[in-house]
Amino acid sequence: MSSQPSSSFRDRAWTALRAWSSAFVLAVFGAAAVYVLPPPSLPVLAAPAPVPPPPIAAPRDVQLGTDLINPQAPLLVVQARKAGVPLILIEGGVPQTRRSAFRCGVGKMVQEAGAQAGLNGTFFVDASVAGTDNVLIGPSLCGNEAKAVFNPEDRTALLVGRPLVLLSKTQTRVVPYQPAAMGTQSDLEAWLPGLTDAFLGGVWLVHNGSAATLAQIDAYQVHDAEDPRRRAFFCLLPDGRPALGATTYVTPSANLASALQSLGLREAVLLDSGFSTSLVYGKQILVTGHTSPGIPSRPVPHALVLFGKPAPTAPTLPRSVLVASR
Repeated sequence: MSSQPSSSFRDRAWTALRAWSSAFVLAVFGAAAVYVLPPPSLPVLAAPAPVPPPPIAAPRDVQLGTDLINPQAPLLVVQARKAGVPLILIEGGVPQTRRSAFRCGVGKMVQEAGAQAGLNGTFFVDASVAGTDNVLIGPSLCGNEAKAVFNPEDRTALLVGRPLVLLSKTQTRVVPYQPAAMGTQSDLEAWLPGLTDAFLGGVWLVHNGSAATLAQIDAYQVHDAEDPRRRAFFCLLPDGRPALGATTYVTPSANLASALQSLGLREAVLLDSGFSTSLVYGKQILVTGHTSPGIPSRPVPHALVLFGKPAPTAPTLPRSVLVASR
C-alpha cells in the first residue's frame, strides 16, 4: 500500500485549510478584508510582449523582379487594339533616358540625343503645368548625366515596391524598389553591372506576363492611375526586346494592364501620362496627350529614347495616327 495520502484526502484537507484561513482573517481584520489562498498549481503569468508593427511589403509579390538580355533588334512600330484599348508600340533598339535642365518636348530630347524614337518619362515632383524644375520621383540615373540623383523624399514608404527600371547596353532589369538597399549609385550598379540608366515607374502593370489587378494598382497609391487618360508605358517582350508604348485613346490603368497582358508582354511599367504623353518616331509624333491632334503635349523634364536602326519593313500607320510633325 502506498504511503502517500489519497487525492480525495488532500482535496478535503485543502478545502478545510482555506475555510479556516478565511475565518481567521475575518475575525482579525473584519469583513472588509477577504483573502483566499491561490490554488497550489496556479502559474504566475508574465505580461505579454508588445507586438511589433508588420513590415512594409511590396504591393505585389515581385521580390525577384525580372532580368532579361536585350537582343538589340531593329526598331519596329506596331499598332494594336487589345481588350478595347488602342495602342502603339515601338519595339527593339537600346533604351536610354534623358533629363533636361528645363522642361521641353520629347522630340527635342530625341533630336539632341541622336536617337530614333522617344517617349515621355517617369513622374516628376512638381506636376503643375506652370512648373519648370526637373526633380523626378524616385532615384534616377540618366544617359546624359554622370551621377545618379537621390532625394530625401525617395525614402518614403509610399514608394516601396514600385518598379525600379535598370538599363544597360545589353540588359534590362526591373526590381521592386527598396530604399534601404538602393540609396546610392553603387547600390544601383550592384543590381545591374554596366548600369547606364535608372528610373522609378509608377505602377507595375504587367509582371511575368500577368496583369495587375485593380487592388494591386491601388496599392501603389498613384492618385490618378484609374483616371481615363492617354497612357504611356515602358515594357519588355518575352524575348527581351524593350518597347516604348502609348494608348491612342483615354483608358484607366487596369484596362491598360489587361490589354498589355493580352498583347503577350512580359513586363510593363506605367509612366507619367495624360497631357505628358508623347510617343515620337523619327520626325513623327505618333501619340499626343491631347484630344486634338494639333496641340503638342506639355513639356516634360524626363524622356526615354531608343537607339537603333529601323526594321527593313518601314512602319505602316494610318494617317489618323500620325497626328503631327515636329
